[in-house]
Amino acid sequence: MLEAIRKHAKGWLAKVILALIAITFALFGVDSYMSGDKSGGKVAEVGDVGISREELTREIQAQSDRMRETLGPAFDSSVTETADFRKQVLDSLIERKALLQEAQKLKFLAPDAYIASVLAQIPAFQQDGAFSQQRYEAVLRQNGRTPAQFENELRQAFMLEAITSPVSLAAFPSTTSLTQIARLVAQQREIAWADLPASSVASQIKVAPADVERDYAANKAEFTEPEQIRAEYLVLDIATVAAGIVVDEQAVADYYAANAAQFGQPEQRSASHILIAVDKNGDATTRAQAKAKAAALYQTLQKSPERFAELARTESQDTGSAAQDGSLGSFGRGMMVKPFEDAVFSMKPNEIRGPVESDFGYHIIRLDGILAAQTAPLAEVRSAVVEELRKQQAQKVFADLADNFSNLVYENAASLQPAASAAKLTVQQSGWMTAKNAPPPFNHAGLSAALFSPESIKSKQNSEAIEVQPGTLVAARVVEHKPARLRPLTEVSAAIEARLRAEQGAKLLSQKGEATIQALAKGDEADLNWSAFQVVGRQPSGVLDAAGAKAVFRVNTDKLPAYAGFARPDGSYRIVRVSRVLEAPTLDPMLVASIESGVMQAQQRADMKAMIALITAGRKVKIQPNAIEGR
Repeated sequence: MLEAIRKHAKGWLAKVILALIAITFALFGVDSYMSGDKSGGKVAEVGDVGISREELTREIQAQSDRMRETLGPAFDSSVTETADFRKQVLDSLIERKALLQEAQKLKFLAPDAYIASVLAQIPAFQQDGAFSQQRYEAVLRQNGRTPAQFENELRQAFMLEAITSPVSLAAFPSTTSLTQIARLVAQQREIAWADLPASSVASQIKVAPADVERDYAANKAEFTEPEQIRAEYLVLDIATVAAGIVVDEQAVADYYAANAAQFGQPEQRSASHILIAVDKNGDATTRAQAKAKAAALYQTLQKSPERFAELARTESQDTGSAAQDGSLGSFGRGMMVKPFEDAVFSMKPNEIRGPVESDFGYHIIRLDGILAAQTAPLAEVRSAVVEELRKQQAQKVFADLADNFSNLVYENAASLQPAASAAKLTVQQSGWMTAKNAPPPFNHAGLSAALFSPESIKSKQNSEAIEVQPGTLVAARVVEHKPARLRPLTEVSAAIEARLRAEQGAKLLSQKGEATIQALAKGDEADLNWSAFQVVGRQPSGVLDAAGAKAVFRVNTDKLPAYAGFARPDGSYRIVRVSRVLEAPTLDPMLVASIESGVMQAQQRADMKAMIALITAGRKVKIQPNAIEGR
């Protein structure tokens, strides 16, 4: 019940929410998902719920940002510009909407007490170890969210967890399969090897000028340099504006005085309860019986209040708090369901009251203590006040600057300097870039499309001021352009010939290696220089790389010796002779546990995929023909 919900909140969901606060809010509120697009411009429909192009664009940008943060320098923005990527994002939105509709149909809805309990466990919202409504609102405000939006996101997460967790929890691997897999993984093989050098087929390689010409003609795209541009640009961002704002000390004092409660700890109360649970939609008889039982407990406690802990342990149906003598710990207003909260905040210390009815059943409540509201001194919160005032002033200043910036960029199309002078910015210069390898901020789809358009390249006029991320505007113009160029054959012929020779040599060496293996299998001992015998496992090592281990453990060992071969990174071809198979005498419990975890995760993914496909198939899904065009 209430305490059980609190404990659940300490797990995966609290971690998810912390990640959302620290990086980005990846999910959208239930309102937006369940109400659909009311403004038209739908790219898809799931049942009677629509997906707008704006919603799809937001999700594409969110997933791109997460990939950029995860991959760092390895991030390739061109991947997120493909139709395949946009289709994957759209498919995920469709599946998510279908799951949410199914969860709503099954009434998997998060009660208010659950949301309150989750919020109470999130460290980012705590002050002095307890939930702070003011801190909660301040953190959300800094991340551009409102409590209603954030709590809707929690409700959505609850709905998705409720409908998907049974599938995850139902997966379990076969013990027989685990044992077989573990034995195969633990198996070792005794091998020796001999290498065929690339030089052994060098004399057979023949590459004529005509071969080079044919390859060049067939692969012109490979030898075409994409068009490149060099640009100059301006960046107007709210962070820079905020950094330049000097906050007056009187304004700090005034803000603190007007918002003192925001910088303190609101009143907290600690309470214990005994819960007689009953479904709020239960029949009248069942509810009456539960209420009567709660009333009897209350009468007992009126006579013997010292028995509260004992009765909480033996009678309360909130198993989590029962184990703690009924204690629910400390909480502020807004953290519990309203009837429960109203009772607690109207009681005196050590008072016992009941039965109090809520959606969970009937409570007998004891108020254990009151922690009065406290206000932090200005000296402790001055930096937070200054930051908030800077942010507020910056938003006003930025709005005016942004309007003027956009107008000057448009009105002075041939130069960025007027806009730079007005906003006290410096015109920056980019290096040469292509559309696919453009660095920030040019990797933004809208800005890249504007700069690489034929009109911009021809006119070299300013782009419009484009918001590449919230609070950041960029305007740019092409200053130099290199058209796409097919490199002449004379420039690339040597590279083509080298590649063709390498490909032909690898093919000839592989054919020689396979022929040698066939001869060895027939008992025809080739004149090979075998290495000493070594025992190897499946894991790549200094003796065998990944390709080698795969070849050695793939070969059929029904008849020994057995032979396998593989190409090596240095261009040689290695022939391996397997002389013995060594089974593990015992299985390492850690290995079995690791395999069990991997198999279970694979089963969960497969089951989840099947469930999502089944639920989605049960909804009428309509995708517009132009759904994934553009951004």
